[in-house]
Amino acid sequence: MAVAATGLSVRRQRVHLAGWLPGTVSSVRVVEPWDRTLPAWPMLGSGGSPGPVRGRVKELGPQGLWGDSQIWQRFVVLADDGTPLAYLHGRDGGPAAPQPLPAGSDATLPHLAIGHFDAQQLTEWIVDGKAPVVEVACDAGASDDAVGDNLVVDVPGRSDDRVLVGAHYDTFFNTVGAYDNGSGTIALLHLVRRWAMHPPARSVRAVFFTAEEWHLGGSRHYVEVAGAPGAGAAESLEGLDFMLNIDGLGRGSFLEAFASPETFDTALHVEIEEYARRTSRELRLVSRFPPTTGTDDASFYRAGVPSAFMTFNDLHRLHQPDDLPNEGIAANIEWTIGLAAHLVDALPRADRFTAPGIL
Repeated sequence: MAVAATGLSVRRQRVHLAGWLPGTVSSVRVVEPWDRTLPAWPMLGSGGSPGPVRGRVKELGPQGLWGDSQIWQRFVVLADDGTPLAYLHGRDGGPAAPQPLPAGSDATLPHLAIGHFDAQQLTEWIVDGKAPVVEVACDAGASDDAVGDNLVVDVPGRSDDRVLVGAHYDTFFNTVGAYDNGSGTIALLHLVRRWAMHPPARSVRAVFFTAEEWHLGGSRHYVEVAGAPGAGAAESLEGLDFMLNIDGLGRGSFLEAFASPETFDTALHVEIEEYARRTSRELRLVSRFPPTTGTDDASFYRAGVPSAFMTFNDLHRLHQPDDLPNEGIAANIEWTIGLAAHLVDALPRADRFTAPGIL
């Protein structure tokens, strides 16, 4: 669809996904050493059971999610004969929050996320020889294939240079997702409107990605299509100066900004600090190199495309029912709109690098 009045062009890119439903039952009840119910959510991709299952808990060790972006603690619930009945996933910090299961997980069994302190308690009981026994109930499971759409908006700029700015619009089944990622979606909508009225220095492709929470399904599909033989110049990843991902503009002043290659990461920090100084904004700015692989920029990073990710970290609201709109989110959306517009104009074209080839 062409929008002649503004020069924008808009189209949908269909994405097919494996279907899954969270069900309505997810519970972890400690039976021994004393009776206690643990808050729990099914991990995305979890299987279910016909009814509650009961067994002793064995700690398996650390578990990487989204590569090693998050390191959780994994437990198995075993029957008396040693047969696995279910798995528990203890968060690295904060309350229980669902995440996608890593590839290779046994999707025939229940997998439930529990909070950090509840996982610590299980570990302490195991170390003390108290052999915790739990009863797990979960009716999640696979469903018919699902579809979603990447929404692609091309905004002509004042030069032929090109950047891609993205934000995912999906969220988890247990939340409206104001922080993750209604905030980034709103910011990108406002950026498109701003650029339509005042063309940016570079031409911008704004992509509203679907299925980020489903192993980056939307952005991975976009990168696969763009890198396929016969993709036109407008779709080429090679022609991008860089990719900028806006995901999670939570409350507060803790801004994480990750990028690769390293020279691009440094340039990103210099520009953010300069923009914060000019706008009298106090920040606690933190980077990580190499960048984490838990959101849509990772699909481009894996393909060797210079990429950057920005988030006002608010992890205690991540994938929680109380991730609701608030004034702190609104203020950070407003500030990030100006920052992202500045970065699109000011950041240098970054050098290509050897793709890591993994998520």
